Amino acid sequence: MGDDKKGKVDNWFNKIQDYVTGVIGAFVAFLFLIFAAGAGLMMFVMEQWPEKAFLVVLIPAASGVLAYYNRTYATIVFIALLVFIFII
Repeated sequence: MGDDKKGKVDNWFNKIQDYVTGVIGAFVAFLFLIFAAGAGLMMFVMEQWPEKAFLVVLIPAASGVLAYYNRTYATIVFIALLVFIFII
């Protein structure tokens, strides 16, 4: 009887593990896509306005720090990005 419960718990943890590893893979892929988009934006800004290129690095870094400490800002930016993605 104890083995039956252990099997159910193991199956439950295996399902959670499969879900989490799938989410992590999708998240990492999303991060690489964001990095690629940022690199493309940086190349465009460097060609058009070389004197403003530091802003392409500074603004996302400052925004990340602000989002880390302010949940409201992070939520607003996240919703704005989702809306932007669905519009495109």
